[in-house]
Amino acid sequence: MQILGFHKLSLVDYPKKLSSVIFTGGCNFNCPYCHNKNIVNQTGDHIDEEELEKILLRRKKYVSTLCISGGEPTLQNDLVDFIEKYKKIGFDIKLDTNGSNPEVLKELLKKNCLDYVAMDIKTDIHDYKAVIGKYGFEEKIMRSINLLKESTIDYEFRTTFVKELITEESIKGLKIMVENSKRFVLQRGKLNDDVLEPNTNMRSFTAEEMEQLRDEFTPLAEEIRLNL
Repeated sequence: MQILGFHKLSLVDYPKKLSSVIFTGGCNFNCPYCHNKNIVNQTGDHIDEEELEKILLRRKKYVSTLCISGGEPTLQNDLVDFIEKYKKIGFDIKLDTNGSNPEVLKELLKKNCLDYVAMDIKTDIHDYKAVIGKYGFEEKIMRSINLLKESTIDYEFRTTFVKELITEESIKGLKIMVENSKRFVLQRGKLNDDVLEPNTNMRSFTAEEMEQLRDEFTPLAEEIRLNL
């Protein structure tokens, strides 16, 4: 595993649980508002797996939940083996993914290796290129969405709202995509010089606009959360 970041303790990455978080290197999307620039560009400091294991085992009595984020973790060839290892040790596992590798997600679900999945839905499926910078992932994204909806696992879909990328038409499509899901998280885009493409003319939604959007999405999922 190419691990380029590690947080020993997080209060926010796993709902209602303390977790440790690892960040795998590289991503197949180019979302301009991404805050993990060094991870995506694979310029972070590599973390030794053996040293990581020692830390996690030493702290397991207090933090037994492991969140695997990125970048995009499903690009790692040994991700399934890595997750199986820590699941057998007794960790609860949360996977953060962009949904671009449904076959990996399907395998992990089949092996009962995951306790929670957070999948980013970038925008309406017909507008994906405007956010990720490339074509060809639409069918895979929809497969991943359906895999999670049809599973018994706990999961959330989440969308980052940036005005130039999430239009009124995009919102109509998003509503269809997240309908009948367990949990949908609306994230207000936070734009600063640390994002992947800091020199664009992107604008954030206001807090009031985000609250209005939350109300619009509330009937569509079992739970709605708003991150301002």
